[in-house]
Order: sequence, then C-alpha cells, then structure tokens
Amino acid sequence: MQPRRIKHWGWGYEDEPDTPQFLIDNMESYFSKFFGVSEFNTIAVPALESIALRKPRIDIPERFKDFCTNTHEERVRHARGRSPIDYVKIFNGEYENPPDVVAYVRNEQDIIDVMDWAVGAKAAVIPFGGGTSVNGGVEPRVGDGYEAVITVDTTQLNKVLEVDDTSRCARIQAGALGPDLEAQLKPHGVSLRHFPQSFQHSTLGGWISTRSGGHFATQYTHIDEFVESMRVVTPSGTVATRRMPGDGAGPDPDRLFMGAEGSLGIITEAWVQVQGRSKFRKSIAVFFDDFLTGAEAVRGIAQAGLYPSNLRIIDAEEARVNFVSDKNKDILFLAFESADHPVDAWMDRALEICADHGGQFDRAVMDNPESHRQEEQGRWRDIFMETSYYREITTPREIIYGTMETSVTWDRFPEMYERVTDITGRAMKEATGREGSLSCRFVYVYPDGCAPYWSWYCLGNHGALIDQWKHVKKAAIDEMIRLGGSTTHHTSVGRDHMPWLNAQTDDLFRNMLRAAKRTVDPSWMLNPGVIIPPGT
Repeated sequence: MQPRRIKHWGWGYEDEPDTPQFLIDNMESYFSKFFGVSEFNTIAVPALESIALRKPRIDIPERFKDFCTNTHEERVRHARGRSPIDYVKIFNGEYENPPDVVAYVRNEQDIIDVMDWAVGAKAAVIPFGGGTSVNGGVEPRVGDGYEAVITVDTTQLNKVLEVDDTSRCARIQAGALGPDLEAQLKPHGVSLRHFPQSFQHSTLGGWISTRSGGHFATQYTHIDEFVESMRVVTPSGTVATRRMPGDGAGPDPDRLFMGAEGSLGIITEAWVQVQGRSKFRKSIAVFFDDFLTGAEAVRGIAQAGLYPSNLRIIDAEEARVNFVSDKNKDILFLAFESADHPVDAWMDRALEICADHGGQFDRAVMDNPESHRQEEQGRWRDIFMETSYYREITTPREIIYGTMETSVTWDRFPEMYERVTDITGRAMKEATGREGSLSCRFVYVYPDGCAPYWSWYCLGNHGALIDQWKHVKKAAIDEMIRLGGSTTHHTSVGRDHMPWLNAQTDDLFRNMLRAAKRTVDPSWMLNPGVIIPPGT
C-alpha cells in the first residue's frame, strides 16, 4: 500500500536494505578499541517471514476490507517503532504485541468509521505515521483491558492541499512524510524547514503530535512555532481550530493536541507557516578547550538576540565517536541563514562573543559558499541524519546506544552537566561491569536555558540489554528531574518516558488531562499508555 517501505528492522528503505558500510566500519573500529575487544558477539536480524505472531483477534468487516489488512507483513511493520527496546526485540524476533488490524485510512470518514468499529469491538486504536518513535509511542503495549488493537496508518493522507502565497502558509495532510512534503512545496519556492533526525521517515502529524524539534537551534525550535490550525478526529467528533496568525482568546486549543501523541485524537491536516528558501548563509566551526566555557559563549549568543539557525556545541568525545574530529576540542557549530538579507553582521557579532570566551576559529572558511558541507561542519551535518542508523549497528553487537535529553535554565546547567555526566558514567559501570563512552551536546538553545543531550555507549550482554539500558536511563533521568529539568525536550514521551512525565507534572494537571480524555475519548481507546495511562 506504500510505494516505498522502510526496512522492517532498521533505518532506510528496503530497496536499499544494507546499512551503510562505512558506518559499520567506523563503529566497529572505534568501539573495538574503546572496549578492548577483537570482535563482537553479533546476531543476525530475523527475516520478516520467520517472525512468529499471535493470530488476529478480530475479523475485518466486509465494508473495511478496501483499506484494512491483517497480513503478517503489515502487522510486523506496525508492531514496533525505533526505540532501544524496539531494536533489542526486533533482533530477538520478539513481537508479543502486534496490532490485529492495520487500517490505511484514506480520509477522515475512514478514521471515524474505524473508531466506531473499535468501540463496539472493545479495541484500542494506535495512531501511526512513519513509525519512528524512539520512546515506545507506537508499540501496541496496551495491557489486558482491550479485546484487540487496530493501528491507524495515516500515510495515505499525504498531500499538500493548498499553499497561501500571500500569507506564506500551507495546508498539509498529516500523513505526509518529510521528503514528500518538501517535494510538493518546492515548486512554490517555499519550505517548511522542519528537519528532525527522523525527517526521512516521519510525518507532519507525527511531528505535531510529539512536538518534535527541527532544523533551527534557536527561536523556531519546535514544530509548535509553525502550526496555525489543524483538524483532529476524536471518538466524540472532529475538532477544527481556527486559522489565525496569533490569538489571545483564552487557552489555545491547538496546544491541547500538540504533544498528546494521539491520545486525544488523530490529526488529519494542519495549516503551517512555511519559509522562503534560504539564499544567504554563513557557517563556521568554533573550537573550545572546555565544554562549560563554550556553553557560556553559547549563552552569550542566545541572550544577544541574534537567533542563529545553528548554535550547537558538541564535546570532544561526541566528535571522536562520530568521526567528526580527533583534535580533542569541543566544537561549536555556528550558522546564520536568511531568505531575505546577508547575515554577515549577525555572524560577526556572534564570533566576537566566541572570541571573548576563548573560542578559536578560522574566518577564511566562510569565504567558501559550501563551508557548511566542509570539514568538521560537513561531517556533523551528515551525522545529524546518519545517527538514525546507529542502533541497527550497535544492538546486534551487544553495544547499548542510549540517549537522553532535557531542558534546563542556564543557572542550573553547570550542576546538571556535572551530575548527570557523573551519574550516567557510574550507572554504565554498574549495569555492565565496565566503563562506557559518554558525550554531551546542545541540541537547542534559548535565552533562558538550553537543551543538553547525552549519548552513551556501553558493552552489554544479549539477553540483558533492555535491563541494562533501563538501569542507566533511570539513573540519568531521575537526576535530571531532581535538578529541575524536563523529562524530554523533543523526543516525545511514549510508553518509555511515562513514569517521569508523572514525576514532572502535578496531580491537578493530570486530572485535567484525564477529564479532557474522558470528554473526547470516553472509551479510552486512543493510544492507551501514552501521556494518560489506561484505566485512570
């Protein structure tokens, strides 16, 4: 039903199924030396046809057979996302919670009909876009309170329906994948310019429902900033919000659905702001000897109101692991872009701030219009997308690749950086008995704080990888919450982050969410276990 399919076991398309060999070589080369092993205990991915599934628990009514399926392949493809837990279970051939039916909805009426069917069948409904959730947002892990599970795949809703050239906005269906969306906007000379790491395989609806982070490191960090209005189908009816550039009439209804991860309704389309395609760019790498000093330079730029498109600092270990640089320096990637005017003055001021904090850089690189594709900058640009392949390389080799990100105000950041780095390092050794690789970078930056992101690798054991991952993840996020940070900044909640969302919010707010769910979803069918636990 889809012209091109993502690999059922990893990243990229199945018509080009091999993991890029240079990434495998890089990872094996680095970590064989790091862990002191000559080879890895590597397991193979199970063939799709060899995966055992329980039988579908409901039959598809005749009137739904045009767009619903219960084939083995479709159930496998919609059973898992791309979280660390998903990858371990994919390589182990464990699919204990497959959907019973997959509905490739073609319009809003199909969604309404499926929801009505689900009520009578006592089935849970899982919204599914690209299936790239990294936190268990699409796995039908719904408990015993449901007779079946129907996964609603929105990728047939994939059109740019309208472009308003005057207001520079577009009405786009929620199932449009990133590349398809951009291809349809290109003839109009505009771009959404929202490029999360999952861009290749994720959808507009997925971005909105998870409040994803995109291209810009400052100012326009989340998809939220681009949404004007949307349509959402709920079991109790369809919500259509009013399209306006700004509104002060009470609470914003769009915000209720953004970040709800399909637990309150299924987004079918949205009006979003689009951008002129960039004509002016300046890009440079700035090197620091100390990460916290570099972070102070980042804070200075953020608080100067310059709003660079890229303001991301990575530490020396992050640069080594990803083969960005072996200079043993922390690197700030700094860029400005505009569709309207040269950006030299903004770059000049930002570099003055970097120099004030000891930053080292070569201005001459900016004379090359392709500087953003050269040397460290070019390598980091590539890595931004390439890391999506990492878990299909690390997991079968018993290497646990974990990440966690948070947001924190500037005054609290130094303590959080020191504490989370220390606790994560100790937790890796507790879980696996040996040291692990740990690095930190900034993914988004604000005048009042930042979104630090830790990546960690430790050598685990097949059969224990999930428990080992959980031990490290829990230690780190517990500390983030204790120090006033958020559960997540941009990678969603899903089922894996639910315990910390509850710790981050108070009882009264959670009661408000439950009341909203009872209103729009009285049968509690939509994505139970995400955002609002089932049976509450």
